[in-house]
Amino acid sequence: MRVLIVDDEPAARERLRLMLEELDVEVAGEAANGVEALESVDRLRPDVLLLDIAMPEVDGFDVVRYLGEPRPLVIFQTAHDEFALEAFEHEALDYVVKPVTLVRLSRALDRARDRISSRAVLDRAAIDRIQALIAKPTAATRPRILVREGRGHRLIALRDIDRFSAAGGLAYAHAGTAKYLSDYTLAEIEDRTGSLFVRASRGDLVNVERVAAISGLRDGSAMLVLKDGSKVRVSRRRTQNVRAALES
Repeated sequence: MRVLIVDDEPAARERLRLMLEELDVEVAGEAANGVEALESVDRLRPDVLLLDIAMPEVDGFDVVRYLGEPRPLVIFQTAHDEFALEAFEHEALDYVVKPVTLVRLSRALDRARDRISSRAVLDRAAIDRIQALIAKPTAATRPRILVREGRGHRLIALRDIDRFSAAGGLAYAHAGTAKYLSDYTLAEIEDRTGSLFVRASRGDLVNVERVAAISGLRDGSAMLVLKDGSKVRVSRRRTQNVRAALES
């Protein structure tokens, strides 16, 4: 069993590495942030991801959403009390509470060995149920968002994105002439971006700083003209909110 350690704190990574060595478990590698974690999983193909939840910009839940196939088994690290996270026991994963103890880590790895053969998968619904138990970071702490780029990933500053759109169940970030696939839903992106973006319709989320003009239409809806000349239709029921966001 090969384990990839993911934690933004060097001391925490070192402590986990020493404990894994004491338990005679192979350390496949280490990653200091979510983007490094995704790159390392693709390159090293670990069996288990010992994954910190609370990391800046790209947290543990983000990493799990973007994992490709084959997916490693996930053991989350969390500072939250284990009794508040009973949902973990019912999902295809495990967790250890920080500061991680050797006994608890050993128990989690034993469970991992039992589950590896079944290749249990942590799906989006499971992530949502667990994430609902943990306070979400504010938009102010998330100045960038993770997107797919080719076979890899990149972080893009929200201020550089003109708008997000949804089509066919997928969400895309539009930055100039570039278009990037996101693994978040438009509702999740709206929650992360706060007042920086405004929802123009069910399928469009627009950077308020990119709006050059707004004009009303006869049916009560409106049309946004962005600074690059592109246009976005505002649904009738969202027109008032959009105008208020642009005036604030």
